[in-house]
Order: sequence, then C-alpha cells, then structure tokens
Amino acid sequence: MTTVKNIIDIRNITRLCHFTKSFNLPSILRNESGIIANTEMDNQIELLSKNDPLRLDGKEDYVCCSVQYPNTWYLRQIKEDPLFHEWVILLINPFLATLSTSLFCHRNAAAERGTLIQGGTEGFSGLFNQMVQGKTKRYRTAKMLPCCPTDDQAEVLIYKNISRSDILAVVVKDWEQARREKSRLSFIHEVPNNIRFIIAPGLFDISWSGMIRNGQMPEETLYREE
Repeated sequence: MTTVKNIIDIRNITRLCHFTKSFNLPSILRNESGIIANTEMDNQIELLSKNDPLRLDGKEDYVCCSVQYPNTWYLRQIKEDPLFHEWVILLINPFLATLSTSLFCHRNAAAERGTLIQGGTEGFSGLFNQMVQGKTKRYRTAKMLPCCPTDDQAEVLIYKNISRSDILAVVVKDWEQARREKSRLSFIHEVPNNIRFIIAPGLFDISWSGMIRNGQMPEETLYREE
C-alpha cells in the first residue's frame, strides 16, 4: 500500500519550506519548540510576529509549509511590511508530512476558506496530480522535477509546531544577510552554533518556478564563514 513516506522517497523530496521574518529567527532557534502555530504563538506574542494573522484556511493550530521550494507567490504579497524588510526560508524535515496529524492542500490552503484541505495519503498524493485546479488549471510538464507539487502554492500543514531539531537549514538571499543573521544569533547562547545557512537568491523570487518545470534546480550555496 502506498504511503506518504513512499511518495516522499520515490519523488526524492528532501525538505519542506517555511517563510518567516528574520526578526523571528532568535525566538525560533533558541527553543526546542521551534516554529509554533498561531494558537501557540498567542502565549509568546511579545516575542514572535505572525506571518498571516488572518489564516483564512481556518487552521490556526497548524504551521504552513510548502514542498521542496517556498511559496514565493505568497511572499510577494506580504514582504512589503514596512517594519520587516528581511525574510528567511526555513528548510524542514519532510518526514513531518508522514505524521497522522499533517494535512495537505493541492493549492493555497486559504482557497475556498480551507475546504480543499485533506489528510492522509490521498491528500498528499493529490499535490502531484498531472492537473490540479487552482485559480486556473495547472499541469505538470514532461521535464518537471518530481519532488515539486503541480501547483507552486500547494501546502503541507504541520500540527502545533515544528521542533528546532527538524529545522535543517536557514536560507537567505545573499552573503551579507547570512553574515548578519549569524552575527545576531551568536549573542544568544541558547541557539546551537551548528545551524546551516544557505545562500539562494533565486528562491526569493518566482524565477525558480520556470526552472523546476524545465527540470532545473535553482542554485544554492552553503554559507561558510571566512
């Protein structure tokens, strides 16, 4: 019987992605609770800022992620917040999708106020259908990377929180941002000193969408301090 884990393995899915404001990084990385859902965040509101206070999907007790590449389409709508100019992408252990509590949506989960969200293997496999219906019909191309959902805005929803130990790396836009974030975190002794930073400017705009549909992977470089 096919399972979510089978699909992850067969499609060589190596990560989930979660956008957050760089302002949130210290609070996320200093605690093993890691990334927390909006309902859990209410207890720490002075420390953390919600990406999406509206949560039209109705799933405030879940953390929203995308598969393999970030939902840059959503970032384009929210990144002009005058208080926060810098964002990061957290790379997450993909096997959190195998948890019985995880939910899936083949397009943005807020569509139709969350009524398209499903659980189980059927919900996850539906992310990779040859055609999915979003605002328009989206089709897989012959060369498309198998690890990527058919709709770039497809989502995986993780219940309650994503533990710090399940955060694989932090993606930033350029070397200067990596240096700056590393420097900030170095003053917080609770933050592990082995957090990996990856430079990937192409993940902060929508250029990666065309690349993965042509079988290409955007460039990513591991940050190393000089």
